Amino acid sequence: MTDTSNPTLRKKWPAMKLGLKMRCPKCGDAPLFRAYLKQVDHCSACGENWGDVRADDGPAWATMLVVGHLLAPFFYYIIFKASLPSWAPALILCGLATVMSLWLLPRMKGLFIGLIWVTQAPTS
Repeated sequence: MTDTSNPTLRKKWPAMKLGLKMRCPKCGDAPLFRAYLKQVDHCSACGENWGDVRADDGPAWATMLVVGHLLAPFFYYIIFKASLPSWAPALILCGLATVMSLWLLPRMKGLFIGLIWVTQAPTS
């Protein structure tokens, strides 16, 4: 294992992948979240301080961007090609958007936390 306390030795893609998996971006051994979107204050394996890293609105923005692009083909098919009752497209699309967003949001937050940690971006 390399010494990641030196910012120049931190690797961007591995840290972002670990964050996407909701694991500690430094060591990958411990969970990054203690609840749905509540990150841990310190990693239980390596002791890295995560309490000061704030992802703010980045994860929500990225989640909306990805979900919107993934739903576009479904939107086209359901609205223009499927013969459904008038209430069904709204119900289907809202349900899909909700499920996809709830699944993706903590992963995006982990990705952003990993990116912030690697780049040493200001945390306050």
